[in-house]
Amino acid sequence: MTHSVVHLLGVPFAIIAGTGAGVFALLSWGIFRDSPFGTAIALLSVGMVALTIYHTMLLVLEPESLALHVLRSAANTILAIFVGLLILRHRQLRSGRSRGEGAWPD
Repeated sequence: MTHSVVHLLGVPFAIIAGTGAGVFALLSWGIFRDSPFGTAIALLSVGMVALTIYHTMLLVLEPESLALHVLRSAANTILAIFVGLLILRHRQLRSGRSRGEGAWPD
């Protein structure tokens, strides 16, 4: 498989951009670990790492390999769990606020 120069320059760019995003996600998780969204941010960090590896492998390997299908499925599953956790947490916060549990003091 032949690659153009732009295609080959995309590999280090994908690695650098994905690594930066993953580091910022981990730093955010360190700050918000004890918050209601700490688990969701941790899953988002793992999802970002999986998507970075997937896109880097997509540039290097052929697009229809089994490893890429498995990695894409894992990344999509992580993102689906992330969205589900956000929905559950939103409902918990909303029900707690309607009962007066999470309201700000006057």
